Amino acid sequence: MTTRRLIFLQWAGLLFGGALWAASLVIGYSATVVACGEAQLVHRIPNDPPQIAIVIIAGLGILAAEAAAVTVFRRTRGVSYSHDDPPLGRVRFLAIAAMAANAIFFTGMLLAELATILDVPCRQA
Repeated sequence: MTTRRLIFLQWAGLLFGGALWAASLVIGYSATVVACGEAQLVHRIPNDPPQIAIVIIAGLGILAAEAAAVTVFRRTRGVSYSHDDPPLGRVRFLAIAAMAANAIFFTGMLLAELATILDVPCRQA
């Protein structure tokens, strides 16, 4: 695999998971506001199906970002991020960071969405 492809995969693995996690929070909150607002009285919009779709789409995307980071990590196995050439050393270092970050993003997304699905979203304060 060329260095250019490794760099692309490394950035995809580092940025894509965080962007999907943030998008799942914003879209999930918006879906709950719509399901609990005045539109609920007229259109009977459910809360659970959009939340389940968010879990599936964001979860698969974050797992794809994790796979990209793992691929870069395995392809740069012989590279030391502290002693070798800057491009490949940096790529390996950021792939390690992306693997850890994507695990955190996936867990956070899953916990937030499951709490929204399993709890009663619409109630008076």
